[in-house]
Parts: sequence; C-alpha cells; structure tokens
Amino acid sequence: MKKVLILGLGSIGKRHAGILLKYFECEVYAFRSGRRSGPCDPRIREVFAWSDVERLRPDIAFITNPTSLHIDTAIRCAELGMHLFIEKPLSHNLAGIDRLESICRRNRLTCYTAYCLRFHPVIKKMRFLARGKKIYHARVVCSSYLPDWRPGQDYRKGYSVFRAKGGGALLDLSHEFDYIQYILGIIKKIEGITGRASALTRDACDFADALLTMGSGAHVNIHVNFFSRINERSVRIDFDGGSIRGDLLKGRVDFLFRGKRRVFIFDVDRDRYIREEICYFFDNIGNKAIMNSLGESKRFLKKILELKNE
Repeated sequence: MKKVLILGLGSIGKRHAGILLKYFECEVYAFRSGRRSGPCDPRIREVFAWSDVERLRPDIAFITNPTSLHIDTAIRCAELGMHLFIEKPLSHNLAGIDRLESICRRNRLTCYTAYCLRFHPVIKKMRFLARGKKIYHARVVCSSYLPDWRPGQDYRKGYSVFRAKGGGALLDLSHEFDYIQYILGIIKKIEGITGRASALTRDACDFADALLTMGSGAHVNIHVNFFSRINERSVRIDFDGGSIRGDLLKGRVDFLFRGKRRVFIFDVDRDRYIREEICYFFDNIGNKAIMNSLGESKRFLKKILELKNE
C-alpha cells in the first residue's frame, strides 16, 4: 500500500484525496501549514512538520498548492525520493526547474504535470477524429466567471488573482493550450496578448488572446478569460473535407465529413476523468515516455510564457 502525501488541501487537493481514498489502495496524508478544523475526510492523516514527512517517507507527492510554490515543494519532495504528481501548470516561471530535473534524474523519479482535460471524453474523441487529417485551422474558447469557481470561498483571497502567486487566466486556463497541442501536435510558434480588462484580479491577467502555429503548419486561435458571465469551453477544428466541433461542458462532439454529420454525446463526470488520469500516472511511474513528463512540461511552460506579457 503506497503512502501518498498531498501538499495543498484546497479544492483540487480535496478532490484528489477523495478519489484516491475511494478508488485506490493507498494511505493518504496531508501536509498542513497550520492546525485547522480538520481535513475533508477523517481518513486523511495530517502532518504539520517537515520532520514528520521525513520520518513518514511517502512514496508519492500530489502537489496541489498555489502555482508559485510548486517547484520549491517538488524539490523538497524529490529530495526524499517521492514520485511527483504536480497539478497544472508546472510553475509560473522557469526558476528551479533545472534543479528539480537534476534531482529527479539522480533519484530515478517520475514527475508528471496533471492536465486532466487530456482525459476528458470530448478531447479524447476529437483527438481520435482529427488523426490523419490535414488540419487548416482551429478555434478554442474558454470563458467563465472567476467568483463562481469555488462556491463558499472568497475568490479575492485565492491565488488566481495574484500575479506573483502564479494566478491569471493564461496559467489557470493553460488547459486549452495543452489539449490543443495534445490533439494537433507540438506548438511551433505563439504570439498574442494577455491583459487585465476587469477589476476581478488584483494584478494578474484576466484574459489572453493567442495565435498559435503548430508544427504541422495549422493555425489556432485561443481565447481564454475569467470575467465572462457566459460559461463556454469549446473547440472547433476545420480540416480538409470537414469540421469537428466539441463542447466540453455539454459533453458533445459534432463531426461533419464529406457531407455527413455524426453526433457523439458523453457523460461528463469530472471525478471519472481525473480518476483515469491518476490511473495513468500510477501505471506509468518509471516509464520515461510518460506524457507530460518534466522535460515535456518545461518546454510547454516555456512556450506559453512567451505570451505572458501583462
């Protein structure tokens, strides 16, 4: 039975903990920065000092704290020999990543960056349908309203509103850049703008508009924001002979090819595709070809940071 340490028991940390306890045989611990009212589940064992972690010697670390803390936390865990599951994005800058890479190499550790939408049924279907097609263009939109993200919490105190903590629409919504690369292949060039149009954030960007050129030569427009009262998460891909349209919120894919239309409807259960992602991670510990490895994630982060000009 593996020992899993969760570092950051916010909304996503609690979700991962719940899935681990329900579907996987492991002992779940949470590192807490201070004594609180208790974890979300009494089966989670809390530790409050790093010396306790050193005695515990967990096998795996789930790093789900604010983005700006990811790399420092990962380094401490890797030095103790833990495999790493880092919630997206890898970091808010490139500082410390080379050191983390060196430690992981020396200790033969797997480091995976969690972009769970690769396991979303709509994205999986679109990737399958786009395979082998000559892609002309794609358009990606993700809009939502930040205060609605975490009901019962004051969004103004969350890391998302602070630039220094790794917040902002570009990094928080970097799923869109990741999954379009997953569908269409590597991003060759990126340009565009990020900015702060509303007063929702303290100083982090609240939108990004990007034009990507893929390695295949296809072009992609991506718009993300978290000031819109209309929730949308959609992808449209136009290719030689047809089009594919995916709606991640409704779980629907429309496939138009040579005058015929097919519609695919999926049950979108977030816990289900996150559980699939965790299964993938566990099954590929030790596999140098694991997707979203530290090397791949570093290259991806470096690319999208070219757009971070707020």
